[in-house]
Order: sequence, then structure tokens, then C-alpha cells
Amino acid sequence: MDLFLSIIIFILGLAVGSFINMVVYRTAIKYKLKKNLKSKVKNINKNRSFCDWCGKQLRWYENVPVLSWIMQRGRSRCCSTPLPREYPIVEISTGVLFLLSYQLSVTSYQFILNLLIISLLVFSLVFDLKYMILPDGANYCLIILALILLVGKENYWTYLLTGISSGLFFLILNRIKIRGLEAMGMGDVKYALFMGLFLGFPGTIIAGYLAFVVGALVSVILLVLKKVKRTDPIPFGPFLILGTGVARAWGEKIINMVNLIR
Repeated sequence: MDLFLSIIIFILGLAVGSFINMVVYRTAIKYKLKKNLKSKVKNINKNRSFCDWCGKQLRWYENVPVLSWIMQRGRSRCCSTPLPREYPIVEISTGVLFLLSYQLSVTSYQFILNLLIISLLVFSLVFDLKYMILPDGANYCLIILALILLVGKENYWTYLLTGISSGLFFLILNRIKIRGLEAMGMGDVKYALFMGLFLGFPGTIIAGYLAFVVGALVSVILLVLKKVKRTDPIPFGPFLILGTGVARAWGEKIINMVNLIR
């Protein structure tokens, strides 16, 4: 039964990952980062999926997560445009994260909330990587879900204080200018509030520390490989999201390891 349920949860994750890819595209249109093909295509059902490049309506077998990308050899069937590799990566990653959440969740209620949070985090990570924006809608939903998770907790006030402190710390960083640019965007500030509410103390410290260390290492590597210039901004949201995931899943083990080393 556990194996069957795990397969169902993984398939659900694949489907949600496919939906996230679509939402990323449509949110980019909302932010005017991409052209809206719907206005140029006649006789299209706006409630169904369509090709991101030519606007043609897609059939059901072109929307099967991962398999469609493989069977079409990474190209759009209607116009032969190369499909982003991120599509199957996002779908598989979401499926794996859903499985991990299933293993770590204590109650069904917590499991459902965790799936919603994972979906929003994956969406935010992909969107920030592509467009360097953490959408407000996703941040606000994450904050609300974190507050819902606090209902019934005896030490809820520590999470509230951690959330406020984390948000204020990143707000201070937001006011710092580096070469005329903000060190942190307001999207990062709102996400930091969620991070504190979701992880509490010391989980937020672990997540923040990992984000800054991994972010610095990746930045140095990209500079050495000449993938970016010193003046090029690098999105920090994905590192915060990575730190959040690690702290949530293995925070206690990390703290125990640190205590043993001491």
C-alpha cells in the first residue's frame, strides 16, 4: 500500500510540476516579461494549454509530464521549437519533493499544507532564476500557509518573533546599495518573513547561513567561468529557498552535528 501511495504521490508531483511550468509562463506575461500569444491567435480555447512559441492548441498527449518532452525529443510538435530542459527537471524535482514531504510529514493535514508550500517554493525558485523576481502573490500565499501551520503550536510566539526579525534583517539589507543596486529585493524581504514563520529559530539561522555561503560559492564559480560579470546581479531567492528546504528537512540533524563537533 505504501509503494502504491508513493507512486501516486510522485505522479501527482509530476502533474503539479507541469502546472508550475505553465504558471511561470503566464505569470511572466502578467509581469510583461513575455508576449501574450493569445491575443494573436484566433479560435483558441483560453482554458487549455497552447504552444508558448506559435500559440497552437496542444493536444492531451503533448501535455503528459516528462514523457511528452522525451517522446518529442525536446521539441515542440507543432513548430519544432526546442523545449526548455527545465520542463522535465521541474516536473521530476516536484515529484521527488512530494515524496520527501510524504516521508517527513506527521499528519495528513501537515502533508497537504507542505505540498502547497513545496509547489509555491518550486514556482518561486524557477521564476526568480528566469526573471530575477520573487512574485508577491507566491510570497503572500507562503506567509499565510506558514501562519496556518502555527495554529495550535505552544511556542508559536517564537516563530512570530523569528519571522519579524528575519524580515527586518533583510529589510535593512534592502536599504543597502551596491553599485547603485539594492543588495536585496523586496521579494527577498517578504520571503524572509515567511522563512522565519516557517522555520522558527534556529532553523532560520541555518537556512540563511546556507543561502549566503552557497550563494557566495556559486557567484565565485560563475565569475571564474566568466558566465557573469562583476556588475551582473544574481538572484538570491533560489539560495534562500534551497536553505529553507535543507533546514526544514535536516535542520535538527545539522544542529546535532554542530553540537557534537563542539
